Amino acid sequence: MRIIAYTNKDSGPGYHRIITPLLLMQDVDVFVTNNLLAEHFEKGCDIFLYNRILPDHALPIIKELQHRYEFKICVDLDDYWELDEHHILYQHYQEIGFAGKQIQQIIDADVVLVTHDRLAEEVAVYNKNVHVVPNAIPKVGQFAIEREPYYLTRLFWQGSDTHRADVNLLRAPIDKLSGIANKIKMIMGGYAEDHEDWYQMVHDYTADLKHQYKLIPYAPITSYYEAYKEADICLIPLINSKFNRHKSNLKVLEAANLGLPVIVSEVHPYLDLPVLYCRGTSDWIKHITRLVSSRKRQKEAGQQLAEYCNEHYNFNKINNMRKQILEHEAKKNLV
Repeated sequence: MRIIAYTNKDSGPGYHRIITPLLLMQDVDVFVTNNLLAEHFEKGCDIFLYNRILPDHALPIIKELQHRYEFKICVDLDDYWELDEHHILYQHYQEIGFAGKQIQQIIDADVVLVTHDRLAEEVAVYNKNVHVVPNAIPKVGQFAIEREPYYLTRLFWQGSDTHRADVNLLRAPIDKLSGIANKIKMIMGGYAEDHEDWYQMVHDYTADLKHQYKLIPYAPITSYYEAYKEADICLIPLINSKFNRHKSNLKVLEAANLGLPVIVSEVHPYLDLPVLYCRGTSDWIKHITRLVSSRKRQKEAGQQLAEYCNEHYNFNKINNMRKQILEHEAKKNLV
């Protein structure tokens, strides 16, 4: 089977859903590009795979190439196509008509891969040939690291400024952690000082700089996981909204890879996992305080999560499932 994949090398979803799985897939001829040229397809192509959406200029190119070389088109989705109104990209998505374009590409696809059942149900309205292939973390490369010990307990969050409203959920509980202020350090990864939203996010996460803290600058997707070396407890706040409920549980999987305990908002995509759930300020305070008070509890909670994810989100098993789905689609006769 020969797979040609289209993605941006700097894309997080492209990295986790396209580049890493394909490059670690056994006995498959893979070519990954961000430039669609006919010469790439001259050696043959069984599956053309891309994450989310093709840009407008690429659509006629890929349709002409499909007609010429007779391959199947697979769309991979890890997010819902309609953003929340508070999302910083909401207005831009509205202006370019992103949702309509995404839906049309779902309709036109031969097969669609998604991260979980909730997203599969949304896709099935437009394309019945949809398969759930969860996210997973391979234990190689940047993910094969060890944490660096530290005398304080490091409360860790990493992300982008698209999570401004989510980080704000932590402002009140972190402000009330004065009783353990001499035991904790707030670690924030992904920091980009040129983005104005980060100013507020930093103040929310540190209770207006009241706690000791460290800002880890934004890193390329190929090395972003290095920040987890400075994590002891992972905090994952998330507003309960339709867009967020259709996200994947990747942040939990990243923590589980290192056996880190997780405290998280009690919302999808994080339900039904061995993590500590929060419905409001008092829950965040309770769980943070309890874990900070005991390294043993931290280790036990992290180990339980690691074992669960290794069983249910095992990278090799999931990637083999992805391969089998694509092989099956490649063998189908074109309509």
